[in-house]
Amino acid sequence: METVRAENLGKSYGSGETAVHALRPASFTIREGELAVYRRRKLGFIFQAFNLVPELDVEENIELPLLLDRRRPDPDSVGELIGLLGLGERRHHLPGQLSGGQQHRGAIGRALITRPAIVLADEPTGNLDSSSSAEVMRLLRRAVDGGQTLVMITHNVELAAYADRVLAVRDGAVSELSGRQR
Repeated sequence: METVRAENLGKSYGSGETAVHALRPASFTIREGELAVYRRRKLGFIFQAFNLVPELDVEENIELPLLLDRRRPDPDSVGELIGLLGLGERRHHLPGQLSGGQQHRGAIGRALITRPAIVLADEPTGNLDSSSSAEVMRLLRRAVDGGQTLVMITHNVELAAYADRVLAVRDGAVSELSGRQR
């Protein structure tokens, strides 16, 4: 059964000759279901703003999606991910005690800990130096090679080179630039 149906949904700013079409009309449906559970189990989010819980340390922030799903975190898996993210010495620090790049890596760990089917990433290396960016992209690539799907929004051409498929949004319209289908 359909819960949401959108027909010719679009968004424009302004009018006349100066109108900006942010989203050309699109139609879709969303079926009925327990969306919060689905989102928690099947989707991982990497936000530009990190959204770490300020009262929780790095390790607790990474474990949070598991705990919300009433699953016991595996200390070995959590430790391995924290090590891969280069946060081993910072695992018990609060977000306010971390650099922006360290907070970003903590947010990436939180998105990956449940091994979601799909990871949605908004500029996943936006606050990282080039070395850390390359390491994070290798980690995300490993997740993809392990069967996960990464949907990444970026303005960085070097990051787009990691993708199997590249789509562009120009003047509100989506077009395929390059890539190969798996």
